[in-house]
Amino acid sequence: MKPIGLTRKSKGELMVVHQCLKCGKLSPNRIAGDDNCDVLLSLLEEPIQRRRITMIPLADRDQVLTALFGYDHPDI
Repeated sequence: MKPIGLTRKSKGELMVVHQCLKCGKLSPNRIAGDDNCDVLLSLLEEPIQRRRITMIPLADRDQVLTALFGYDHPDI
């Protein structure tokens, strides 16, 4: 599985979208506390259109920073 983007659940929770390297299946998974935030943010820089999953675009970076770090993050 390879992380390819970020998406949101209906309640706004951030999810990492992984793609199976063998079959191409997409699987959204919850972000874990030990996930590397720099890697998560880098997923915004690759605009990818996938069927049935809406990826979060780079333009929404501030919203992702707020979701990951809260309102006191220095990049906001």
